[in-house]
Amino acid sequence: MRAFLQRLFGGRGGRAAVICYLRENGPIAYEFDLFRTAPRDRAEAMISSELSWAWKSGTREWTHLTRISLSAFLADVAQGALLVGVEGELPTDVSDELVKGWIRRFSRVQPVPLGAVVAVTAERELLFVQQHASEAVNALLDDWALDKGAAVRKAYPRLGSASLEDLAARL
Repeated sequence: MRAFLQRLFGGRGGRAAVICYLRENGPIAYEFDLFRTAPRDRAEAMISSELSWAWKSGTREWTHLTRISLSAFLADVAQGALLVGVEGELPTDVSDELVKGWIRRFSRVQPVPLGAVVAVTAERELLFVQQHASEAVNALLDDWALDKGAAVRKAYPRLGSASLEDLAARL
């Protein structure tokens, strides 16, 4: 009962619990309040990070996240979105096929520019990163004040259809 209440109302200090979905190999997922409480602050941290971001929503094809597109992003993410963060510059034309290929290689821990994937739905917000993430990804997690050490640990298969591999298959 205590764990349920902490998850519902947040852990110590009013902070919502972070859940980490772990597996032996491949990316892991963090489930936490990413855009529901302070979406502009989180998005600003993304734009200021060393990663380049693009998102896709139910109403918009792949769009680069910049200060100019920030308002559109904030409107879209409230309804649900899929985001990709890459190290370096994004290609001009990001497509479903390109992202699908990135996610496949990312899931197999093969070299790929992809550093993070974020899936936002009405039910949950998931951040997928490599178990040994790059300095750029770790710096962003620090900016978001994500306490990885305090995360509740669960097995990755418990994500079911919300897994990264299933997200890629639906693109």
